[in-house]
Amino acid sequence: MNLRKEEIKEYANDVSVAPLGIPLLCGPGAIANAIVLMQEAYSFEMKTAVIVAIILVYLITFVLLRWAGVLVKFIGETGNNVMMRLMGLILMVIAVECFVSGARPILTEILHGS
Repeated sequence: MNLRKEEIKEYANDVSVAPLGIPLLCGPGAIANAIVLMQEAYSFEMKTAVIVAIILVYLITFVLLRWAGVLVKFIGETGNNVMMRLMGLILMVIAVECFVSGARPILTEILHGS
């Protein structure tokens, strides 16, 4: 799409933010994953472990986001590309796990009948 110079200046001066990272951190996928993990945790210790793991992940995420500029300079362009591909793979694995966890009861019901 071709933009006129006035439009480019308008977009450059726009202070609105498209929070692309927020849905990955606390969006529907993360919430669904937490629900599935808590549902599979059958004891108090397992539920505590899930909560501690969530807190630990958010603390690590805070530190990484806080120092992201330094981290990108340290790992370089190639390291950044590798990390992006790894994160995409991890996101795909979580999505498949959520799908399988949701489909398992339905398939069990269909295969074993009422």
